[in-house]
Amino acid sequence: MPTGELRACVLSGGASRRMGRDKALLPHPNGGVWLSELVNQLRSLSLPVVVVSGHNSHQQLLQGQAGVALLDEQPAGLGPLHALGQLVAAEPQQEAWLVVPVDMPLLSAAVFQRLIQVWKLDPHQAAVAADGQRLQPLLGIYPTSELFTASLRQQLSEGNRRWMHWLERIPYRPVLLAADQLRNFNAVSDLAALSDAR
Repeated sequence: MPTGELRACVLSGGASRRMGRDKALLPHPNGGVWLSELVNQLRSLSLPVVVVSGHNSHQQLLQGQAGVALLDEQPAGLGPLHALGQLVAAEPQQEAWLVVPVDMPLLSAAVFQRLIQVWKLDPHQAAVAADGQRLQPLLGIYPTSELFTASLRQQLSEGNRRWMHWLERIPYRPVLLAADQLRNFNAVSDLAALSDAR
């Protein structure tokens, strides 16, 4: 499966309760905000990007940007697996998605390239980020063959929105990546580490 049949999805619909403000719009050390920096890294690889979000401010930020679309997450607040289910239903012809969470601001194009490299070895499996201690399933490449989409629909219909439970139903291979780049930033106390990392 060529990379041309891969698109990127940024999951950006969270409520950011622990941060106390929208994480996607926090200033990024490289300039811009977390959401725009992630989109820029993905676009540097010529990947079309879909941002899944229920926030109007995200649409305003990205409006008119080439190669970037926004899918309105409705209803919002049901979590990332529900958002992926909505995306897959809206884009049934797409063959695979590189899924990226907005709250990993240290991600780089090199990380995405590594995921793509491993996924291409067997594009019928998902390629899921791992930091050496645990999986980071919100960062990964997920095919949309019937095996994947049927299990996703079934699990969501059961009211189970746990991503790790979905992984138990699908074939995947872990991709070991640098733990520091996979860090989630969820609270105000985490932000000092973001500045130190740059």
